[in-house]
Amino acid sequence: MKEKNHPIKGGNPLLFAATGGVLIAFVLIFGTIWLGYSARLSTEAAVHSVSDFYLQELAGRREQVVATNLNTNIKNMYVALELMD
Repeated sequence: MKEKNHPIKGGNPLLFAATGGVLIAFVLIFGTIWLGYSARLSTEAAVHSVSDFYLQELAGRREQVVATNLNTNIKNMYVALELMD
């Protein structure tokens, strides 16, 4: 009976090397695509977080400006009413 050749023990080393090379290439390509996708998602989440923080700070400062202007206008109205009396 003919014995099966194991790839390492006297089989076709070129076939073994080609199969290993294809497997390694597949792992590298798949890993690169997966890491790229993961990095893109992380970057988008970070940008969204920073943008949200910036908009909240901008809204808070604008709120302070509006409140200050409103208080100034109210004080001016009281002064005008006092002068009218």
